[in-house]
Amino acid sequence: MSGLTATLLVGALGTATSSSAAPAAPPVLLRAAPDGSGSACMLSRPCSLLGAQQRVRQVLAGNQGAGRDVVVELSDGTYRLTAPLRFGPADSGRNGHRVTWTSAPGARPVLNGALRVRGWRLTDPAKNVWSAPIPTGLATRQIYVDGKQAPIAQTTPDEQGVTFAAADGGYTTSSDWAAGLRDRIGAAAMSRVEFAYTGKNGDWTESRCRVDSVSGATVLMQQPCWRNITSRPVFTQASGSLPNMKPGTAPTRMENAYPFLHAGQWYLDPKRHVLNYVPLPGQDVNRLDIEAPRLTALVTGAGTLDQPVHDITFKGLGFAYATWNEPSSAAGFADVQDNLRLTGDDPAHPQGTCTFGTPPGTCPFGSLTRQPGNVQWRAAHDVTFERNTFTGLGAAGLVFEYGSRHNTIQGNVFSGIAGNGVILGDTTDPHPSDVGADDREINAYNTIDNNLIEHVGTDYPSAAAITLFFTQHTAVTHNDIRGVPYTGISAGVIQGHVDNVDHPDNTTNINSDNTISANLIHGFMQVLSDGGAIYAEGHQGRTVLAADGSVDRAASIAHGLHATGNVAYDQGNVNFTWYDDAGAKWINWEGNVEWNGKLSQGGCQTTGHFDVTGNYSAQPIGQYHCTPAGGIDVTYTDNKALPLRPTASDLPSGTIRDAGLQEGFRDLVTDRAPQVSYAQAADGKVFVAGDGFTARTRVSFAGKPAASVTVHSPAFLTATPPAGTTVTSVTVTTPAGVASGVVPAPDVALGKPAEQSSTISANYPASYAVDDDLRDYAGTKTEAQPWWQVDTGAYYPIDKIAVHNRADCCADRLADYYVLVSDTPFTSTSLSDTLTQPGVWWTHQSEQAGRPSTIDVGRTGRYVRIQLAGTNQLALAEVQVLTAPRAATPPTSTPKGPSERPRSSR
Repeated sequence: MSGLTATLLVGALGTATSSSAAPAAPPVLLRAAPDGSGSACMLSRPCSLLGAQQRVRQVLAGNQGAGRDVVVELSDGTYRLTAPLRFGPADSGRNGHRVTWTSAPGARPVLNGALRVRGWRLTDPAKNVWSAPIPTGLATRQIYVDGKQAPIAQTTPDEQGVTFAAADGGYTTSSDWAAGLRDRIGAAAMSRVEFAYTGKNGDWTESRCRVDSVSGATVLMQQPCWRNITSRPVFTQASGSLPNMKPGTAPTRMENAYPFLHAGQWYLDPKRHVLNYVPLPGQDVNRLDIEAPRLTALVTGAGTLDQPVHDITFKGLGFAYATWNEPSSAAGFADVQDNLRLTGDDPAHPQGTCTFGTPPGTCPFGSLTRQPGNVQWRAAHDVTFERNTFTGLGAAGLVFEYGSRHNTIQGNVFSGIAGNGVILGDTTDPHPSDVGADDREINAYNTIDNNLIEHVGTDYPSAAAITLFFTQHTAVTHNDIRGVPYTGISAGVIQGHVDNVDHPDNTTNINSDNTISANLIHGFMQVLSDGGAIYAEGHQGRTVLAADGSVDRAASIAHGLHATGNVAYDQGNVNFTWYDDAGAKWINWEGNVEWNGKLSQGGCQTTGHFDVTGNYSAQPIGQYHCTPAGGIDVTYTDNKALPLRPTASDLPSGTIRDAGLQEGFRDLVTDRAPQVSYAQAADGKVFVAGDGFTARTRVSFAGKPAASVTVHSPAFLTATPPAGTTVTSVTVTTPAGVASGVVPAPDVALGKPAEQSSTISANYPASYAVDDDLRDYAGTKTEAQPWWQVDTGAYYPIDKIAVHNRADCCADRLADYYVLVSDTPFTSTSLSDTLTQPGVWWTHQSEQAGRPSTIDVGRTGRYVRIQLAGTNQLALAEVQVLTAPRAATPPTSTPKGPSERPRSSR
């Protein structure tokens, strides 16, 4: 607490103090401006940033700074940096006082690492390419147009009409495509062409390598990148692996060549020193703010274990526009997971395999190359980042590492970042001795709370919003994480890859007493697969022994990872929501809530020693499907099953209310346009999940105002539609904007008991057709007239039935089929007998089913069957039994009984 704040609190609270105690001295106030100069640093004569920094050092070194805080106020505007602003021990607060760099009242200062590109002229009318000069030597992997990242010039193999086959060190192509491109752009430009591989080193990766050279139809790729994605080291006693990309695998995209340009894309030509851009329709390039990042770091702080950088606050500032050029090197971006990558160039001494590979490699185990931060701190104590904005950054947003302690990252916005949002620690230091240090090297007592983190991983999508490596007493709490391509919060990635239940302690680390609590994680796993809302791997705490040498389970759990009170929904791709993966041990999953995912809690080759208590899950918990199965010593207590699509009445109100941003920070979402990401109708009400809701929120259905609105938190509300309204969509209006979302018709088959005539394998159960997931399938064996059916559990007025075919293959397995509905159980599996069963309604669909095919029904029913007319496998992605989504209306007459008149084929 600063001296000034302490003085105010003492006066406000009337704390008893000596009447002779001298009041704390007011802070030394300095001022900076974008056009500042000199050394006065006064309101009338502000300094530049560097001038203000020099003045701070003078104040701290002299009598003026004794016993006082120092405050540097930045006036409004853009501070264009030509070099990073670097902080060290000399910039630190003295004697318990702080140095604060903050925005002036009402100002929004931005520390900008880019060059604004001007002087545009039309240079290629045929392609509408405009060009502008850039300085010699400027290198960047990102360009921003009016604050939004523009994609680099890119194409696909299909667009180019080229196929790829394996060759030593690269490819052979189906034509002279590569040679023709090289001849057109030159050999030097060809060596800057980059291939991107989405999901090719595992579903959780996107690797990138550049072309080395072209000879005829042969394309050689740059080393060591190519070797590091196609010939990776192998672990002994592995519980996880570093999958190789199969030779000959075609790139997902080819990038960074002038001929690849499309509307809205850019290409930087270092030979001609120009930036090329193709405007989008309606854009006037000379009216655009086009920013080319030229710095790879904006702000850095570096201390030592003996002299940390300390007691500095950054508040109300913008950190914008920096790049990261290492992926443009010959090492490329050989992705492993969570933006860790292989950069080693010695196959005889593989990176990070240590003694767990043949041949042995570098140590410690798993010491892969971590992404840097565009704002990065090392050996930092009591440094605070509060209410800043990190945007337009080409690496990770903010990194603390190596002996960083008691730091606070609070109330910031991280948005539009190429890599991870926040990183704490590194892969190289599972133990202090691994970096030649003592326990002071451990990152400890850091807090990451009340931040809004969205749209990270824009270039490197295996990014987590928040990544923890080796740390103690860390609190990650009350963050709002939304719209991210991969995992929400990651703890211990890669470190468990040689541990499992059979050999649980091959690797150890210093992790202990960390908490991940009350975070709101929604719209995660939107690009890649095999991650989760929270992903934990390896030892999350130390094994505590009792006096007699036995394991003290209670103490070990108490000092492990506590994941409590988190809320997660809308998982884009599989796997688990609460993911305890390879070698994970000592975790307490408690009081978490999840829905709209795939699997709730579990992992692969997990060790175990978990408490799973009081969680609310729409998906299964305790899922361990690998060999060895793992998950030993796991206790499940008082967990509750949710409907697959819950509403507020199904959810724990306190957890839903408290998850995400707390009071005092909710303006981070309420000052922005709202979002509607989930809506579900039930019992005459509509539950809406999203962001940005306030007490002044208005809700409407088909243009009609809601009869009532209850706002549970900025992320959740419940609205009652006007009586008699057919509800198909919802519109939410706040003072900051408007958002709409679809309200799906109630699917009464969802999660209900389903069965089928046979099951082709355990991967295709009947339940997969009623799990609200089009990515998995129910499937029978090949047989005559196979069938699938569901019991909805009650008589419902069925409006429509939507039958969804597979999207990946095999669509012919759902053609020439019957849809049958009955109030009573089907009495036969014979199609002919069922068609004549009294009370059965049916329709024959002769064509192949769509995605979906929607069939009007208009009658009551409880049982629904899909049955083929001929012999085949039956495959279903989903069957939805839909009732009319109408608000409750008081009955005006006695309802009629169910119709029993059969309906003929159409």
